[in-house]
Amino acid sequence: MLRASPRSWRRTQYNRNHTVAIDTQAHEQLLRHRRVWEQKPILRRVYKDEFFARLLAFRKQNGISIEVGAGPGFFKQCAPDIVSTDLIWCPWLDTIADAQQLPFRSSSVANVFGLDMLHHLATPMTFLTEVSRILVPGGRLILVEPWITPFSYFIFRFLHQERCDLSETPWESQTGAAPEKMAFDGNQAIPYLLFGPKRRLITLNALPELKVLALEPFCLFAYLLSGGFKPMNLLPESLYPALSKFERATSPLWRGLAALRVLLVLEKAS
Repeated sequence: MLRASPRSWRRTQYNRNHTVAIDTQAHEQLLRHRRVWEQKPILRRVYKDEFFARLLAFRKQNGISIEVGAGPGFFKQCAPDIVSTDLIWCPWLDTIADAQQLPFRSSSVANVFGLDMLHHLATPMTFLTEVSRILVPGGRLILVEPWITPFSYFIFRFLHQERCDLSETPWESQTGAAPEKMAFDGNQAIPYLLFGPKRRLITLNALPELKVLALEPFCLFAYLLSGGFKPMNLLPESLYPALSKFERATSPLWRGLAALRVLLVLEKAS
């Protein structure tokens, strides 16, 4: 899904007749994530109930569905009929594809899914333009991404390995080649910078075929207590159902101040 620094790349053979480049550092990170995933049942449950369920709830029925930036392949485990893609080659994914230059015909895809991928892209507006091109009329881009609130900004800015830089201008078009970057480099503020209240209409004016179908900030207690992809876990699985129910019931009270993620659904005009 990204351009990566040439120093981290090697080449490998797959399918006998093809050669691809692998960002070895990113590949090792994906393997670490898969190990944690297998060792933490609570993490799998939080992702399935809080993230994957929201993505699938907005799925347009019938037609081709793809996932961009599929990385460790967790969503594919939940929805095996979806075509999983990433720029980084991994044996558990279906195909290699740069999210900023998607190898699909115009008006051929019903759904494009993404989980924590938009904020990693070198040119997010290029990706959004590509999505607008490949979606069928009425097709949907369905994303779960980091979201900026007063509480989440503190978490992302000071307690997370990725940047959270509100001074960037991701809506500006790139001239020349896209900047090189490591696959796990990202700015968690990008989704908010593009679709927060200050710039949402400006972003959509640059994407005239797309409209916002849903924008729902969510995610707080369960994910934080699970420790995410860190070894720690403060949430016993037996307590998760009650906490999840409490989180959903109280979200109108705190999501504007503390939500960590956003469900963003864009639909192409029919």
